[in-house]
Amino acid sequence: MRRMRCKRPRIVIAGERSGVGKSTITVGIMAALRRRGLLVQPFKVGPDYLDPMHHDMVTKRTSRNLDTWMFPQYVPESFGRASAGADISVIEGVMGLFDGYDGISEEGSTAHLSKVLRCPVILVLDASASARSMGAVAKGFAEYDQEVDIEGIIFNNVGGERHLRMLETSLRGMGSLGGLPKDASMDLKSRHLGLVPAAEQLEAGKYEKITDKVEEHIDIERLIQIAEDAPELECPVAPIRTTKERCTIGVAKDAAFNFYYEDNLNILRSLGARVVEFSPLIDKMPDIDGLYLGGGYPEVFAAQLGRNADLLCQVRKASDDEMPIYAECGGMMYMCSDLRDCEGKKHRMTGVFRTEVEMTPDLQAIGYVEAEAVQDCVLAAKGWSTRGHVFHFSKVCDAAGERFAYEVKGNRGILGSADGLTKKNTLASYTHLHFGSCPNFAERFVEACVRWSRK
Repeated sequence: MRRMRCKRPRIVIAGERSGVGKSTITVGIMAALRRRGLLVQPFKVGPDYLDPMHHDMVTKRTSRNLDTWMFPQYVPESFGRASAGADISVIEGVMGLFDGYDGISEEGSTAHLSKVLRCPVILVLDASASARSMGAVAKGFAEYDQEVDIEGIIFNNVGGERHLRMLETSLRGMGSLGGLPKDASMDLKSRHLGLVPAAEQLEAGKYEKITDKVEEHIDIERLIQIAEDAPELECPVAPIRTTKERCTIGVAKDAAFNFYYEDNLNILRSLGARVVEFSPLIDKMPDIDGLYLGGGYPEVFAAQLGRNADLLCQVRKASDDEMPIYAECGGMMYMCSDLRDCEGKKHRMTGVFRTEVEMTPDLQAIGYVEAEAVQDCVLAAKGWSTRGHVFHFSKVCDAAGERFAYEVKGNRGILGSADGLTKKNTLASYTHLHFGSCPNFAERFVEACVRWSRK
């Protein structure tokens, strides 16, 4: 792929750890930049569907995920294409700055991403119950990996002007961009999988309040200057490969199913798929050649999903008729016979697989996985492998008699290391995929949909 050097103002907002207020501060910075009339391109480090929804809401541009463990080769391409035409790119980090795949490798970490994209970092420190010690924390972060360009500090949960002065004078060799005061009313709502999707907690007033606080307490002009001083990057010149539309893929998109990587949909389009969104909560099956059911919160909307009996029957019939169907996590739950919600109530699902799935109070699996196809399926030929991630509070019951497409390391599948329920041209798994990691999986799926369209 041909590349050229280009100027792309950019900044990473990182945290010392999870829970320091990084997401709220990032949303406020994005909104403050947009108030200044700038076109802001948002990004999120790592496998996260929820933070990007808030990015989308405040920037009016689609956020992209960047992951140097899951799809390292695709990261520069995704960033280069999405940041084109933007005045500034703001990348929200994941967990703590150096947290990634494990305690040894930097892969998957915000720090690694910042080095790959030669991107300056602003570090968010939680100053509650601390003062001069924050200077030691900041210095430790700066010296841990000196290839990471930490250009400034933002303090959160500051107790007042005197507290902020103590914090700022504790810094050695780094500048402060300000500090936000404690204010629980600015916090974005959460539930069992993380932040509540932006569309469900749409509170324009809260976004405005966060933005006002950020503008009042953070030096946005200095942040813009840091982003503009970022070195040039080599960006892709050729457009993403496109071909004429050859098939139509239905994508389940509503409050129950909304965990999708935008790059996944674009990759499908580039391979000749027309993407048609519909709602399993209220719609019937559209006229399609394949079906893609992403993750989300089917357990929260299980009763309404169960009441849409026409669609349940249509999906089951489509699977029986060998239409290509790919379902991830929440989508996989929809493909089971029944779903027990968080109160233990049973709701009828499609019944493509004769298994029941139930919500549990405890987290069942989280983290990166490596998957290998142990038999041919609609996405992969036997022997193909990929990287993905899992995060769920549910478990599948009575799956011993089912056929599985994947073997995943670490016993993070549906049944131990077995994942990917497969039947005819249907695949349903707990493993979330980014097609930047496995473009051959996307190609195989689209080709299956093309063959179906010609029947």
